[in-house]
Amino acid sequence: KGSVFTGDGNVVMTTTLPTTFDNVASWLQALNMSKYLPAFESGGVKSADALRMLTDADLNQMGVSLAGHRKRLILGINALRSGSEAASVMDIDEPTSRSKEPNDEKKKPSQPRYNSTSSIFINSTIMKPDIDEIIFCVSVVMHDRIKQGEQLSQDSRDLFPFFSEDNNPLYQKPSERPVSDEHKKKKREVPSEETIFHTIHSVYECANFPSECLIISLVYIERLSATSGVPLLVTSWRPILLAALILAQKVWDDRSLHNADFSVFCPMFTLAEINHLERKFLELIDHDVFVNASLYASYYFQLRTLCQRQNRDFKLKMLEAPATAALESRSFAYTSQFKREASTRLSQSANAIPAVVPGRI
Repeated sequence: KGSVFTGDGNVVMTTTLPTTFDNVASWLQALNMSKYLPAFESGGVKSADALRMLTDADLNQMGVSLAGHRKRLILGINALRSGSEAASVMDIDEPTSRSKEPNDEKKKPSQPRYNSTSSIFINSTIMKPDIDEIIFCVSVVMHDRIKQGEQLSQDSRDLFPFFSEDNNPLYQKPSERPVSDEHKKKKREVPSEETIFHTIHSVYECANFPSECLIISLVYIERLSATSGVPLLVTSWRPILLAALILAQKVWDDRSLHNADFSVFCPMFTLAEINHLERKFLELIDHDVFVNASLYASYYFQLRTLCQRQNRDFKLKMLEAPATAALESRSFAYTSQFKREASTRLSQSANAIPAVVPGRI
């Protein structure tokens, strides 16, 4: 295990997947998946060799119904197969330090690469060859937005408390927060590009969403700011990023992960908090997740230019016509769906209000 600094100045320990095997019970415990021990035992999986033979379909048949849990188990199985460290996940116990940085997966020889300040050394991993650069570019943009947000007045920074990590849980109303909690707040520093990079990297390693989702998520984050004036802050950038990524991968892929899966990848947030984040995010962008070809292209070329200015290779290819048409179609369909669902909730809420009977107070 190694240690890293988070954006709020705390040091946390990274958590790696086990690469050795003593028994199934301890292996599952190391993965935080002990609940599946009965399923493994009933399936006759008792040895390392038996584990290495398991596939996603096998796990599903054994009763591991959540895709996020199966991904976690498959990552552990792959770690056993390779005998090396595999992906880390964001893990947290304390609400004041909500993310842990990932360890890199099995390293491949690579040349050092640096960010715009030439202070960050980033190693390539066995990821898609283009993902490092996309994550780097998105991290640079988010870092700049957070710096801008932190320059706003206190009143402006306090307008959207439901995205703030100072809320525990996130959906707690400020009026419900104990007065004593206000004095417990710690002054947090603007996260470095490296911290943002590793945070996105850790979610990617588990969710394994397509690279294009990062561009789409950035579109949504910028739309959130443009539509409702929501700033990125040291206390809100991670919740906002997570909500944007969840929406982006839903729009991009019809086999997208569920919110419950992300609560496994990011145990710093409960499922209730993730559902709250998604709902609030959608409300503040007027449920508009539509992305047309020209908008996607604009963000793609801006990120590519940013990458090239830092003497980095931007290997992600521009979307071809069929993919662009699919993105437009799916994002339009989801916009309609989200608006319908919001209208239904509003109608149900209105119907739940007791009618006033004439003559009664």
